Amino acid sequence: MKRYFSRLILSLGLAFAICPLHAQHLFGNPECFGWQSLDDKQKTLWLNAFLVPLNLTNVARKKPVEDVFTKLASLDPARIYVDNFCLLHVESMASVGAIQYLEALTAEK
Repeated sequence: MKRYFSRLILSLGLAFAICPLHAQHLFGNPECFGWQSLDDKQKTLWLNAFLVPLNLTNVARKKPVEDVFTKLASLDPARIYVDNFCLLHVESMASVGAIQYLEALTAEK
């Protein structure tokens, strides 16, 4: 059993060692100063993983007449919003800009 855990720890260590450094930004909460170094595909992937469950929670909680987020043709507007947010708030986190975008998009008029 001890040998199994030693191999598991070694395997996990190797896996983390060979992963690209920017992979950390695809999961978790990227800081704005690092956001600009991600390419559009990475930003969109992160936004999708972050905003979809957040929107589902909003829909379940607020019960809007229409789910505006799911009708978006792409996440380009969200990416552009977070890009601009991060340019102005370098010390902040990308999630703050993403949340602001979703709040503005889904605000009742």
